[in-house]
Parts: sequence; C-alpha cells; structure tokens
Amino acid sequence: MQIIDKIDKHIIEKLITDGRISFANIAKEINLTDVAIKKRLEKLKQKGIIKSIYAEVDFNKIGFSESANILISIEPPKQKEIVKKLIDNNDIIQITEVIGNYNYLIKIIAEDKVDLKSVLDNIYKIDGITNINVLSVLKEIKNTKHLPSKVIQTTF
Repeated sequence: MQIIDKIDKHIIEKLITDGRISFANIAKEINLTDVAIKKRLEKLKQKGIIKSIYAEVDFNKIGFSESANILISIEPPKQKEIVKKLIDNNDIIQITEVIGNYNYLIKIIAEDKVDLKSVLDNIYKIDGITNINVLSVLKEIKNTKHLPSKVIQTTF
C-alpha cells in the first residue's frame, strides 16, 4: 500500500467531492500555492494513485431507470470470446472478474423493465455461459466517495 500524507489526502478528498475545484481553492484551504497543489496532483497521477478525474453520471436522470448486477459462469475454453462479446455490449457498463462460484460480475443498465428483459435475453444467448444469477438493484445504500480512514490517521 502506498502511503500518502495529509495534504495528498486532502487534495484527493476535494477532487472526489468536486472534480472541477480549482487548485487555488484547494491551496487556500491548506496554506499552499496552487502550483504546489498542481505538482502534488501530477505526482499522484504518476504514481497511479489517481487514475482519472471524471463526471459521475446519474443514469436514472437520463432515462435508464433499471439496473442489475449479473453473476455469470463460463466455459473456460470460450472465455476470450465471451469476454469480447460482453465488452462489445453497450448495455453493460462494468465487467469485473471474480473468484468463487462465478467468473464475472457485470453491471447493466436499461431504460425500463422491457428493455432490461431484452438486455438479459441477449446475455442469455451467448454461447458458453453456463450459469447466470441476476441481482436486481432495488436501491443503492452506500457508494462511498471518500478514502478509507486507514489511508492516513492524521488530519488538519
């Protein structure tokens, strides 16, 4: 685990909360220059601690009211072919390889229940998928945007 100091933690927390916050505003809060904040951010990027800063989209607000998480098992010889088909499916927004009774966890979005059924039917048709478990998302309870408290124990 890479250790970061309290200034780096503060920078990261501010960017998680608002990716458009200016270096000057961050600098003002911790008595540094905006140039110092920019240099620290570049180092965090170079180390791979910050991978990217992006907009988080509320899919509900743009017409995708249904989502589901799907656990799938696959035939190992067809893994590359199946993963390619999953990647090419625009209704799938996340693919994660997992350990256990299933090989992959995928997250899908759909406009409504009719669209959700259609998306699922397309996944069911993929040759080589041996087992599917659909977990319908009722409500997101926690989706943290903060660093774990173990990252650093000191605060300002």
